[in-house]
Amino acid sequence: MLRVVTSGILDEKTRNEMHVSRKRFRLARLLRSTEKILTYAQQGDWAVVEELENQRQLELAACFSESDADDSPEVIEALAALVTMNREITRLVEAAKVSLLENQRDDERRQQAIRCYDWND
Repeated sequence: MLRVVTSGILDEKTRNEMHVSRKRFRLARLLRSTEKILTYAQQGDWAVVEELENQRQLELAACFSESDADDSPEVIEALAALVTMNREITRLVEAAKVSLLENQRDDERRQQAIRCYDWND
């Protein structure tokens, strides 16, 4: 909705409404980014997860750089969704890390067995 301001200066209410609107837009974009990261994490595409997470860090900084009192139900719900998705991403990252360490240990055992076999020949 456009407002015509004859004085050329936005009143306090209009500035606040614009600020809240920008904040909600950033939060919606942040939610989409987080959903995208979660999808790639579920697929195990960690290179893309890392790239998207770097971009998301910038979005987080922009979204929460200004303190405000926008504690509307929509914002609270969006923040709760972000926390839930972040926990799931963290769980997936930790599981992938454990799997990677197990694979690395298995590879080291195989290499050690090969060296022992070569040494005994």
